[in-house]
This record gives sequence, structure tokens and C-alpha cells, in this order.
Amino acid sequence: MPKAPKAKVGENKKAIHPNSRKAVYLARKSHHEHRVSQTKTQTSIKMELQAEKLMWFQSHMDSEKVKFTKDDLAELIKLYLKRFEEELEQIEIVRSIGNRKGQQHVQRQNAISMTLEREKRQLHEGVFEVPDIINVKSLENFRKWTGEIKVIDTIRLKKFSQEDLDNIKKDDVMDEEESAV
Repeated sequence: MPKAPKAKVGENKKAIHPNSRKAVYLARKSHHEHRVSQTKTQTSIKMELQAEKLMWFQSHMDSEKVKFTKDDLAELIKLYLKRFEEELEQIEIVRSIGNRKGQQHVQRQNAISMTLEREKRQLHEGVFEVPDIINVKSLENFRKWTGEIKVIDTIRLKKFSQEDLDNIKKDDVMDEEESAV
């Protein structure tokens, strides 16, 4: 008597009823996996943006200075907010040359404007984070950082707002008036 063929995996599956407990379980599991993956991608994008910002601050810091003041940090923040001005001017120059009907570099210009808008909104809301280079220990830690996203959490950040920048300006004006008297 010949042997019966073995059943193949997945061949004998029955359809799952949409109102069954198993269908609810599978839908819940799928939804959970989607949420987890979405959260991971959002977190990684946020960490990459923060790493870019920190790398910019690290590259534009004076490497010979041992201690920074609030004025130095405010100047760095102003430079950071103006970092795209030259590129925007170049885009305007290219656009003004000739009789071009198409809009060249529109996507890049939109990306820059959205980035600047988000950063200015963060500054006005008081959640604009910069590395705490005023504190000497955190400055040393920040200088040792090699750009790894994994260790961003070890870098001490300080939140700045537009009011903080305005107060620093007022303090500078008051100091200049006192020194003039």
C-alpha cells in the first residue's frame, strides 16, 4: 500500500473569519508592529537631525577656547539660524538669470524654508536645544563626541528661547552703557 503524500505547509490553511478572536488578535498584532516601526523611524529621524545640529555647533565652535559665555553661545545660535542665507541668495541669483519659465531648486528652497520655520518656532516656544558649552565639563564631553548617534544622550543640552537671546542683548547694551559712564 502506497504512503499518502505529506501535507505541505500552508496548503491546508483555512480562511479566518473576520469576526473571530483570531482575526482580532492578528489585526492588533499587525497594528502594534506598524506603530512600533513608525515610532522607530520617527525617533531615528529626530536623532539624525539633532546629530546634524550638534555637528554644526561642534564644527563652528572656537576649538582653542576653554570657556564660553552666554554671549558666545548666543552668537553661535544666530550663526546657526543664518546658515542657509548664502544658499538662498544663490538660488535667487540662478532664478533671476535669463527667461526661465520653470522653477529650478524649488524643492530645496521649500526644505530650507520649512527647516527655518520649525527652528524659529522652536526658538519662540523656548524648546530650541543647543549643546551646553557654558558648563566646562559638558563642553569637554561635547568636544570628545565623534558624531555617533548612539551617544547623543550623553551630551548635555540647554534649551534656549527668543527671550533668552533678547535678554542677552539687553545685558550687552547695559554693560556698554555702564562702561561708557
